[in-house]
Amino acid sequence: MSSHQESPGQYTAEGAELNTDAGTGAEARARTSRVKDQISEFAQSAKSQASAAIQPITNNARNMAEEQKSRGAARIGDIAQALHSAADEMAGEVPFAADYVHTAAQKLDETARMLRERSVDDLAQMAVEFAEERPILYIGSAIAAGFFAARLLRSSVDYADEYEAEE
Repeated sequence: MSSHQESPGQYTAEGAELNTDAGTGAEARARTSRVKDQISEFAQSAKSQASAAIQPITNNARNMAEEQKSRGAARIGDIAQALHSAADEMAGEVPFAADYVHTAAQKLDETARMLRERSVDDLAQMAVEFAEERPILYIGSAIAAGFFAARLLRSSVDYADEYEAEE
């Protein structure tokens, strides 16, 4: 135990001496209000800085998504044209099958057109609405789309490898 006893007003906070009387209630409320204002200003500043830092990343991601969407629309349009050509060739031999193939190609044309005409944000909103309305169908479609995309990417890589090997 120390024989030295310290007086209550001896400590300082932020360079100012501690007032043992604690001031009036109005002064305490004013100090509390100033501290709250400073914290609020700091939080707003941090939020603005974070938003400013994230904005270029968000824009870059959106631009990349738009590019991929355009490439996907073009690829789907190419597939639709190939199906139309195949249906035209088989129309003489198997007309009912040609009609089904034309119908499938038309659906692909519509999908490609929708991709070209809508923004990534619009497509994301449509996907959310579809998932909320039909969750089972949405999950099944996502699995099928993933499988199709994987096959498409794998065939693109295989084609590129074959092309490079021929050169």
